[in-house]
Amino acid sequence: MRDGPAVLALDFDGVLCDGRPEYFEAARRAYAAAWPAPRAAERAGVAARFAALRPLIESGWEMPVLYHALAADVPQAAMMDRGAWLATARRLLGEAGVDAETLGRALNAVRDEWFARDPAGWLAHHAFYPGVVARLDSLLAGPARVVVVTTKAERFVRALLAAQRPALARLPIIGREPGRAVPKVESLRRLVAEHGLSAGGAGLWFVEDMLETLQSVRRAPDLDGARLFLAAWGYNTLEDRAVTGGCSRMAVLSLAGFAGDWTAWG
Repeated sequence: MRDGPAVLALDFDGVLCDGRPEYFEAARRAYAAAWPAPRAAERAGVAARFAALRPLIESGWEMPVLYHALAADVPQAAMMDRGAWLATARRLLGEAGVDAETLGRALNAVRDEWFARDPAGWLAHHAFYPGVVARLDSLLAGPARVVVVTTKAERFVRALLAAQRPALARLPIIGREPGRAVPKVESLRRLVAEHGLSAGGAGLWFVEDMLETLQSVRRAPDLDGARLFLAAWGYNTLEDRAVTGGCSRMAVLSLAGFAGDWTAWG
């Protein structure tokens, strides 16, 4: 049987937990609070389209912009890929006279207020992917050191993990410092150093659902020994998975593979 990792680094949103319902509701509330002359929209239809387009989003400020784009019936061609979406998002900001920082603060404020006032309702807007909690239980009983690497606020991650199993809330979580989200390539370098892994990060396996994040790690020469996996069940597209399958040191991982033993990981 192929040896597993010494350290298994797992992204949170899009790998362990599906937070798209929460993203949508937080985006809707932030849009209503901060967008000049916000538009009303039929929630069910916009929510489904928002979920489908979630792979386009990298930063929190983009979520209220995406809500506006859907409420304003921006053509699909303007959101066909990351590049097109980012150009469209910046155009929409300019037309509205609002900036990304304002929307980011509004989103954070909405989320903080919601979590403080109605934690049960906030938690209910998330769902762990099928089989993930059981797999985490088995990993905690094994030799691999499991670490959550995320840009999400640690208190939110711990609350979601604790709602599944109290033991899961004790998992190490890295990736956010006061005032900033740490790029994941920096977090992985920290894991290599802290766990005494060999040069290049051999023994480190990283599961992430965003192709651009994996590509940034793949380009880092000091992490050229790490194994990289794109979570096929997360926030990515068929095109992302096709690109990943054609790259050395990167592999597409299915949810069934994640739940299986290390030989199923490719």
